[in-house]
Amino acid sequence: MSEAPGNGIPRGALIVVAVGVLACVLAAVLATDSSSGSAPHLEWAEETALPAPGPEPVPGGDALIGLKQAEIKATGTNFSGYSLFRASALLRIEAGAPVGGGRVRCRVRSPRSFVAQTPKSRASYPRSSEKLDKQDEPEVVLVEYSSHGAGLAVLDFEDIFRDGFAQIEGVKLEWPTYREGDERWEWFLPAGALEEELTLPFAVVWKTNAVPSARFSCALTVSAGTATVATAGALSERPPPIDEEAEELAQEEALEAEEAEEAGAEAE
Repeated sequence: MSEAPGNGIPRGALIVVAVGVLACVLAAVLATDSSSGSAPHLEWAEETALPAPGPEPVPGGDALIGLKQAEIKATGTNFSGYSLFRASALLRIEAGAPVGGGRVRCRVRSPRSFVAQTPKSRASYPRSSEKLDKQDEPEVVLVEYSSHGAGLAVLDFEDIFRDGFAQIEGVKLEWPTYREGDERWEWFLPAGALEEELTLPFAVVWKTNAVPSARFSCALTVSAGTATVATAGALSERPPPIDEEAEELAQEEALEAEEAEEAGAEAE
């Protein structure tokens, strides 16, 4: 019989318990590794540009506001019939606009859709901030989505936000209370007239099993009144199923090209 240690528990029993605990830990690690994997980089399979509405004068002055570059970009559909799509636009306010501490409220509405989730929050940009001009702009976004045997997906964002979320100091942003199918942003502008043009880009990633569609609207409210611009649009049909093999091959080719470019740069 095994000799009992000082606490009276047989040494053999302790060894059995330790081995059992170690086995459980290893099983948990292996399960986690096998289920996570590396997140695939999804291609935008379909896209459409939305009509640009005519500019509107800012109340109390001659400067204009306009909604620009509104578009929808969508991935293919996964095995569950869902696709991801990015709805993005840019609000442009001309220099000289008497914003005077005014507010900008923008919203994107999409029926039969809900905002995709990142590992930490909603896939909506920019985030709430007291110093919007200092907020980093994402080049890619990681969202929760099932494809290629993984539960996360990487989406390109490098084609928007190129000039930052705000070009001047003093611009603040808040996310209003969340409403399903209705993503909103609220900017607080600095006092006085704008000395230079201000552009306020915004984007949200939706998840849907319907045809991707979105309605954009932005309203600038100042002491003299409110100016509103809006547009809407949709893809012509639901995106096709994701071609996982073709996308994986494209990613491998892109990686090889990048590695070859880096090797060439080092050789020089």
